[in-house]
Amino acid sequence: MQKGRKYSAILTCTLILLISESIGRVGEYNPDNLLFLARIGYFLIFILDPVDILFAVNYVDCWMDNENSRPRKRFKNAFRAFAIANGVLVTLSSFFRLRWFFYFEDGLYYRGSLYIIRALLVMLFIVLLLVYTVVFRKDFMSEYKNMILVLPLFSLLGAICQVFFYNMDTTYAGISLGCLVLFFFFQSNDVNIDYLSGVLNRRGIDIKLDEMIKNSQSSGKNFAAIMMDLDNFKTINDTFGHEEGDKAIKQMADILTNSFDEDTSIGRFGGDEFFVITDNVSKIELDMIINEVREKLAHIRDKRGWDKNVDISCGYSIYVSTSNMAREEFAEILDALMYNEKEEHHKNMEQLVDA
Repeated sequence: MQKGRKYSAILTCTLILLISESIGRVGEYNPDNLLFLARIGYFLIFILDPVDILFAVNYVDCWMDNENSRPRKRFKNAFRAFAIANGVLVTLSSFFRLRWFFYFEDGLYYRGSLYIIRALLVMLFIVLLLVYTVVFRKDFMSEYKNMILVLPLFSLLGAICQVFFYNMDTTYAGISLGCLVLFFFFQSNDVNIDYLSGVLNRRGIDIKLDEMIKNSQSSGKNFAAIMMDLDNFKTINDTFGHEEGDKAIKQMADILTNSFDEDTSIGRFGGDEFFVITDNVSKIELDMIINEVREKLAHIRDKRGWDKNVDISCGYSIYVSTSNMAREEFAEILDALMYNEKEEHHKNMEQLVDA
């Protein structure tokens, strides 16, 4: 879901840029009556094209793990500062007619005195994005290591064309083309998302768990995994219908997504079972998060009038890097732990009924 939101941000910004270019062209071709449209269109282009690249940086970064996040964060902060400074300077130039980046004279468009410097800075950051994508290539999820390079490559080609060809605003056109290629790639290859909840599906969880085990065994770092089941989920379907049951699944996915940090992998293991993979190996903190999840679910349960016994059963364990345990064996342990807690919940319910 996070990747989808960041991808949508690129597309939205690019769409605004394309509309701005169209408005600008209309104003250029009709300078006697519509020159103000050209001023508005080019103003938006000069403001937003570094922002579009910043969104591309954020999108590329979200496909990486947390291993080298600090140097990547410095790069993002530097580009963020450039995007802000660009916005301020373009605004000042336009409002006070300083002619730094672009201006119109006798109805004709001209590049300003700082145009080339700004364009070269944009290109520099795109080159750095490409370099950093290659340098930190090992941090990418394995299935996307090669394809993710498409975005910075096409962005760089677009920036080069914009600098050296006078009437071509192609930086964001390159980003658009890169986004289009990625879209077709993910449409045809990314089958790891559960269509109902928006989190990983069983296949995606299996792939991520294999990656975590492999990384754990090579790096010596432990990680934790949680198997989670919605108790008495059937009562929701039986009482309110399957549409309400689907909403319960979606809300459970949202609760888990909002309760764990961004680096946590969350998936729907099947039916009403969820799976969580996290670098957090503190049992105290995990217990606190699980209790938080239980409280959030109870709040929604009471609000929507579900059966009072709708709850969660969890089984979690720490994967120790030296154990050399296979994915299937580790998952079986989690499943057994979850089943034990589920049995305890059922016993407690029976005792309350008998009482």
